[in-house]
Amino acid sequence: MTSSEARKTRTLVLHLAANPNPISIRLAPDAAADLESRLVQVVRNGHTHAVATVDGHEFVVNFAHVVAAHFA
Repeated sequence: MTSSEARKTRTLVLHLAANPNPISIRLAPDAAADLESRLVQVVRNGHTHAVATVDGHEFVVNFAHVVAAHFA
């Protein structure tokens, strides 16, 4: 990954109810764009959602355990 590609990737930061340390997930650009517009709704409703990571894997998040989430 080049430095310009690294700047384009978005990191989803999750703060879980039972963990004092946030979890950071670097998302694929299309996954970040898809989730960004509805992140508030997904967290409020506690949906389980699979997100594509920048390295081509999937990460499944149960937003029912997420206290706060944001992009960095």
